[in-house]
Amino acid sequence: MRINTTDPDLQTIFARITDGSLDLQPDFQRAEVWNPAKKKVLIDTILRGWQVPPVHVILDEDNYVQEVLDGQQRLSAIRDFMNNKLKVNGNIEPLDDSLQELDGLLYSGLPDKIKNRFNRYAIRVFEIVEYNQGEPGELFNRLNESLKLTSAEKRNAYVGVLRKQMKHLVETLKNNNVDSKFLGFSNHRLAYHDLFIKLCFLLEANDITASYTDKQLNDRARDDIKFSDEIISSVTQAIEIFGYIKLELERNNKKVHITKATFFSWLFFISKECNNLSFTRDHIINAFLKFEVSRYNYKNNEKFDVELFGFDCFSIENIFSIFNERASSRVMTASSLIIRNVIIQLFYASICGDYVKSNNLTSLIFDIQDHGAKSAIEEFADNAAWEKVL
Repeated sequence: MRINTTDPDLQTIFARITDGSLDLQPDFQRAEVWNPAKKKVLIDTILRGWQVPPVHVILDEDNYVQEVLDGQQRLSAIRDFMNNKLKVNGNIEPLDDSLQELDGLLYSGLPDKIKNRFNRYAIRVFEIVEYNQGEPGELFNRLNESLKLTSAEKRNAYVGVLRKQMKHLVETLKNNNVDSKFLGFSNHRLAYHDLFIKLCFLLEANDITASYTDKQLNDRARDDIKFSDEIISSVTQAIEIFGYIKLELERNNKKVHITKATFFSWLFFISKECNNLSFTRDHIINAFLKFEVSRYNYKNNEKFDVELFGFDCFSIENIFSIFNERASSRVMTASSLIIRNVIIQLFYASICGDYVKSNNLTSLIFDIQDHGAKSAIEEFADNAAWEKVL
């Protein structure tokens, strides 16, 4: 790994951010976690002419774009200030008369002398080139040893195909307007990246309860062991289907309540179903809408209308109840993963008029009719989990 050293001024850095030749990678490390007060302290530091820690960037020689490895929060604060999204706080200790006179001013409102001095302020930039796989990620982790990085943040520092695959899936969410308001959780600290790598791992294992550790996933990112194109394509298609689902909900003014666990289970089911010859997008959308709208209505004590293998209303309410429970607590235990998955399979088969392909599911239907939904489904999940262990 070779490192070049430059000292561009802020006007140059801002221009590079604006034209895209310096990529802040807002989803690269910890997203943008600095609050406005912390950003203003950095601006105050620059206005005082004090030293700011250097920035590390990786040069992508394919398109000659610099990607920020370390220093994202600092550069984001500078960008926001120069975009007039932050005001000067002139009352930061130790008080300075000249800075107090600037209190409340935007960048565009600074006196010319102050603005020119700000623009010419230089930051040292270490540009990483000619690196081996894993070296930039290892440097990132060493630079941030004092921070409590999430596993997803550590993984995302490893440059390679796997990182590009996860970034593609996150961008597919954005492109299909599947946002935090719909999902109920944001990509803060790379939560979406974390979900997708775990989902792809389970799809690769063809087992929703396959065990893994953060170390396994981190090692995989470090060694850049990518997932197959088929898996990435299936998950991409599943995300796109969620985009259509959101449009249908908005068009029909219907509401659903999606949690991270619910989203994970549906993504797993849809991604696997995409590979079946009988798969149609309309069947998936129809099944999701009828299940999730009815479950939402049940949760809010509203009338719901759904049929499921001739089960009575009490049984269906119990099925919704156990799904809700396993989507809000114990969400990633083997039994919870199995319970949510098997309930989705039951509704999909019933709502879409599909025959039940599994003898185990056929037996489960009879058990629900004979012994009640809660005990039958929980026993089914426990047996499935134990069969795997044994």
